Amino acid sequence: MPTRAQRYEVVSVSLPSDLVKRANALIPKTRRSRVITQVLSTFLDSIERKRLENEYVAYYTQRSAHEVQGERDLLAEWELSDEEAWAILEKEDSRGHRAAR
Repeated sequence: MPTRAQRYEVVSVSLPSDLVKRANALIPKTRRSRVITQVLSTFLDSIERKRLENEYVAYYTQRSAHEVQGERDLLAEWELSDEEAWAILEKEDSRGHRAAR
């Protein structure tokens, strides 16, 4: 396990003074770095999710109509009806198997 000194790096960031005053007024000094870390982590996670979303959009817009129709046909073929699902559950119950939750 990395030591405490290995997990963190000191970074100097310049912020607008009004933002610093607001942060100092709202966030206790002992929690400031944790709050900033959490906010930055959340922001970076949202950027990664947006990038992934854009990659999916790019992938799906480049597919041919034939590929799209093939995928829809495959999904329709595998779609269970309510009756089929209930029949599977009843068969499992009759064999003494518990349904997954």
